[in-house]
Amino acid sequence: MSEVINGVKKADPLIFHPKRLMIMSLLIAIGPMTQGQLRKKCSLTWGSIPTHLGRLEKAEYITQRDVITRKGPRVLVNVTSKGANNYKETLSNIKHFLKVINVE
Repeated sequence: MSEVINGVKKADPLIFHPKRLMIMSLLIAIGPMTQGQLRKKCSLTWGSIPTHLGRLEKAEYITQRDVITRKGPRVLVNVTSKGANNYKETLSNIKHFLKVINVE
């Protein structure tokens, strides 16, 4: 039982949040995206996207920078190496947790 508890404790709570896990998964799988693209893909509101991205950026898991496109100014979001490493570690902990409780 303690192995199960330790596995859950090791999962990064910042990334383990469902919406932030989805954001990180998209950024790692697809690459840099604008805030608008992330908002649509993750079904987030314009009010919640800055909160989730702000928390990830404060932890240095992502970077945000302003870019000018043909459609006007946009905010481009990209995952950092620290964010990618913590994401992979969190997924590894989740997989281990599921294996321990016999869910596959």
